[in-house]
Amino acid sequence: MDRYYTLMIIPEKEKGVKSIRIPGLFFKSFAFIFVVFTLLIGILAYDYWKILQQVYENKHLTLENRQLKEQVQLFQMKINTLAEDLRRIHTFEKKLRVITGLEELNYTGPTVPLKDEDESNDEGSGDDRQTSVKMPEYLKNYLNLNLDFSQMETEVEYQNLKNLYDQKIAANLGIQKNYNIAKDWSELSKRSFNLAKDYASFDFQFNKIKSVVSNMEEEILKLDEYLLDKDSLLRSTPTFLPTNGWITDYYGQRINPVSGRLRMHEGLDVGATPGTPIYAPADGLITFSGRKAGFGNFVQIDHGYGIETIYAHNQSLHIKLGDSVKRGRLIARVGNTGNSTGPHLHYEVRVNGVAVDPLYYVLE
Repeated sequence: MDRYYTLMIIPEKEKGVKSIRIPGLFFKSFAFIFVVFTLLIGILAYDYWKILQQVYENKHLTLENRQLKEQVQLFQMKINTLAEDLRRIHTFEKKLRVITGLEELNYTGPTVPLKDEDESNDEGSGDDRQTSVKMPEYLKNYLNLNLDFSQMETEVEYQNLKNLYDQKIAANLGIQKNYNIAKDWSELSKRSFNLAKDYASFDFQFNKIKSVVSNMEEEILKLDEYLLDKDSLLRSTPTFLPTNGWITDYYGQRINPVSGRLRMHEGLDVGATPGTPIYAPADGLITFSGRKAGFGNFVQIDHGYGIETIYAHNQSLHIKLGDSVKRGRLIARVGNTGNSTGPHLHYEVRVNGVAVDPLYYVLE
């Protein structure tokens, strides 16, 4: 502590040497202060560096969160479109149930193939056999929506989606070029670009499911059109005798009771008491209603699909030309008008203008 250091100053031209005595404690204090100052500068520099890193990370996370929010909104829109498709399909499904009157079918279990007749004889009675129901292809796709996507990363579509999301993330982070190199610079970048896999995975699976749902909707629309057409055909097909009575003459060759000659009888004669109601046996459009030579009060209905029906010798008519009628509507009453030997209904069915036996269409 008593040691001193002498600092001598020798001028170049002037005479005399100046000396300054410096206590040793001064140097030790200076060294201590220097070390403390250096440590403080290091600590401050480290803190500043951490702050800069935090600022960068916060900025990065802000950009990442903004992109995540945008993606969530986009995915929500896609899910909403899928839900809307499913709602439409459900509506069509209920509509088809109304048209067909079918109960809900169970396709959950595997079908059992029909055994051959020889096998049934060997194994037991034929009553033990079970028949299989062929499942429509669109229903198979519908029931297999939980597809195995474990190999999707090898699909070209998945790789294209991932590349698109890589580019989108790079643009969002301000990396315009060489993002394939820049994305490995830090853990933050790696984490952000790893999100591209999740985004691509969602889009890939969504596109597959959307495709299945679209195909299913298309098939149901076709089925709907088919059943509507079938329903319209059934409603337009005459399936019962238009009036209550007894058949006095059938379709075919016969001796005409008026002319006495052999002629083709192109319909059925249904005898009944005068005034017996005559009902439309199917939906259709009235194309004639009035008097016709030989037929008396005459009605003709066009049912569509090339099918027409004719009602002759009526007492009175209850429809007019151009009326649209439904199956079961009162159209006329049995009479004895025109060339007739007694009260009856002359009933014809014509297909594409050719008379056919009406009994082919009578289901009752």
